[in-house]
Amino acid sequence: MPVARDDYCIRLIRFPEKAGFPLQFRTTMNKIDVVIDLPGVSEPAFKAVGELMDKSLARKSVKNRDAIKDAFLVALKTCPSANPSDLWHHVVYRQYLNILPLHRSQSPDQSWKRASGNALEVALEEIYEAILAENNIRIQVLIGKPKKIAALKAMCIDEVVGSDKLDIALYIDDTDELFGGVHVKSSLAERISDDVPCSREMMKNGFFSPMWTLDVKSFPPPHPDPLVNRGELGSLEAPSEKRKYVEIHGSFDHLFSANTRSVPSAATTPSGKRVFRLDLANQPDFFAKEVIARATMFKVRGRAASPPPELDQPG
Repeated sequence: MPVARDDYCIRLIRFPEKAGFPLQFRTTMNKIDVVIDLPGVSEPAFKAVGELMDKSLARKSVKNRDAIKDAFLVALKTCPSANPSDLWHHVVYRQYLNILPLHRSQSPDQSWKRASGNALEVALEEIYEAILAENNIRIQVLIGKPKKIAALKAMCIDEVVGSDKLDIALYIDDTDELFGGVHVKSSLAERISDDVPCSREMMKNGFFSPMWTLDVKSFPPPHPDPLVNRGELGSLEAPSEKRKYVEIHGSFDHLFSANTRSVPSAATTPSGKRVFRLDLANQPDFFAKEVIARATMFKVRGRAASPPPELDQPG
């Protein structure tokens, strides 16, 4: 295998069939062996994701983005009780690093950084399009600068925010009216502060502006809890700055996390905005329900959001 880095190599650990015994795999990082539990993931499902990626990446006509997206959707379908964030982080990502060099002369790390963002956005479109279409709502990935600019112009904010600050648009399908847009992040380490100005302008003009995330975050060894994907939202007792963007500052119309380890907000928050934990296997989930409610609000009031709270000014 033409791979030099040790952490690209993953090895399944097999156990006798036993109820409640999670699949585990072993990887080596920083020259330290780490064993990772994958509750809800079967060995056949793990292998099926790798085999699909192998076949996809072997075909020159298949984009890296689509290979990642298809693998993630298969992982969700075959492992409905697993943590979606773990499926992305451990089942798709780590196998992608392992398989890509077999077919393409590209840096696995750099390739993942370039392709995975769009892959997640397209996956979201496929996850939600059917349930939203039943409610006369169209969810559309904004791939390419012209589509992004058109969406920003429709909200009258194209002259105040950059064209790369919105990922997905939401439309009333039969009238083609835009009522909101979704900020998508696999990880909250992706500078969500960059999305804040766009989100606040959207809400100010009456457009729904949620954050959707897998909240992927783990630490390599020698961290005492290596590669456990706990995310970056912190807890209610010790909230992170990422959580405060929502609960304190109200800079997004809620944050929806598909990491089952994310701690949801209390019923009330200072800003009125909350962190919700999603169950992607059961639709409509909290995100889909909120999108449907905001579409109804837009039809009735001509607005799908209220202006965000004023930010405290220093001094």
